Amino acid sequence: MVNNSILEAKNVSKKYEGKTVLQDISLSAGKGEAIGLVGVNGCGKSTLLRILSGLSNPSSGQVSCSPGIRMALIPDRYEKINMTLQKFMDHMYRMETDRENRDEMGRYFREFHLESMLDTPMKYLSKGTLQKAGVIQALLGRRELLFLDEPLSGQDTLSQMTLIQELKKRKAAGMTLIMACHETYLIEELADRIYEIKDGHLEDGISYVYGIRRKKAILLVKYGEDSGQIKERLEKQFGESLYGMTDYGSLCRLEADVQIAEELFRFFGEIKWHIVRYEEAEELC
Repeated sequence: MVNNSILEAKNVSKKYEGKTVLQDISLSAGKGEAIGLVGVNGCGKSTLLRILSGLSNPSSGQVSCSPGIRMALIPDRYEKINMTLQKFMDHMYRMETDRENRDEMGRYFREFHLESMLDTPMKYLSKGTLQKAGVIQALLGRRELLFLDEPLSGQDTLSQMTLIQELKKRKAAGMTLIMACHETYLIEELADRIYEIKDGHLEDGISYVYGIRRKKAILLVKYGEDSGQIKERLEKQFGESLYGMTDYGSLCRLEADVQIAEELFRFFGEIKWHIVRYEEAEELC
């Protein structure tokens, strides 16, 4: 394994019924690091989490984890069982937590607003409420590595903020987080690295989350003769590099790829249209 890594995946691929979902993915995570996985629905985020957490086997490649690391997966969906929420949490508490955490469990019930639902059978609880229960179970278990699949989905704003603050504290104490998510504010608060799963491959996820910055040229041009024909010529000659044209009386505002700015100057010089103003700007797209 890479130095300081507690989890490492090498050349992981996954196929379902002959279809490749994940292809040749390599990833490592260190202690106290948070990794965000983004991508369109169905791209393979949940599949990768299940493989990394050991709940599913890859078709090829391998996943290794440091000895003694305790991990948990908070899935995006839970089975709706007949057991009440209180009995379920008591059962999980006895299985995997220290007795001293009993008061902490009560605190989580209050902070996540679950006190009024403790006697309700879990089959009647909403997705968001079930997810809160999974979060509490994982936090009480004192894990070193936590996988989260859309952890904020279905939760109210206050519960989302409670979870983020709790995860920040755990991360600062050394917990490693690997989370599939789409909320920008969760990524901004927690993620040290962002990856996009695209066409089965792992790519830099910055542009997916924040968009791609492009530099554009903005020209304010005074109309001359044959304006209708000239605009058609502009669209035909420059195509997608011309982002837009807006009329302002006798003036036209053009936005275009900065790479064609010199060509536009020559174009308007040849037809003797006066460029009133020129500037450059950046935008997200």
